[in-house]
Amino acid sequence: MVATVSFPPRPARRRASRKLTGAVLAAAATSLMAAAPAALAAKVPPCRDARTPITQASRADMQRAVVCLINQRRVADHLPSLVSSRKLDLSAQRWTNSMIGNEDFSHGNAFTNRLTAVGFKWTAIGENIATGYSTPQGVVNAWMSSPGHCANILDPTYREVGTGLSVRFIHGAADIDGTWTQDFGRLMGQRALSANDGPAQACYRD
Repeated sequence: MVATVSFPPRPARRRASRKLTGAVLAAAATSLMAAAPAALAAKVPPCRDARTPITQASRADMQRAVVCLINQRRVADHLPSLVSSRKLDLSAQRWTNSMIGNEDFSHGNAFTNRLTAVGFKWTAIGENIATGYSTPQGVVNAWMSSPGHCANILDPTYREVGTGLSVRFIHGAADIDGTWTQDFGRLMGQRALSANDGPAQACYRD
């Protein structure tokens, strides 16, 4: 099993990722948030509500926008799209609520147990978290600019994804900022739809 964890240096704009497919823990360096490449924007249609503030749309609309955005990235790199999972949505939302309630921005000590607890019988799982981003486009741009988060989004072995969010900002009270969790996974017995790990590996080289 391989696990990756990354934390950016700025306290007010934070995101973290974890990947679990085995037993080795490694740290992943982070980079500053970058805008989506213009070439990519020209290749794929826009996602509805991608730039809508978290306070001006429903949770379902925000979830759909984030999943649409990460699938744009995957398709552009010739990877299969991920399917939204109600169980992973539940896990991600519970963890977002927990981070807000406890004022603790982390993956906690029971990452695997959280996904198992919602009935997701996994063979591979990963997680990205972020706080301080007010739109789906903002949080996805931030994740894509950080190697560990980018690698989770472009991992060819995942098949399902869940998203949790809150209008609240950890360690602050700004109503326009949000806190986000995204859980990735593949169920036990399912095969990976792609073996193309080139895009995920490129996250660490760009």
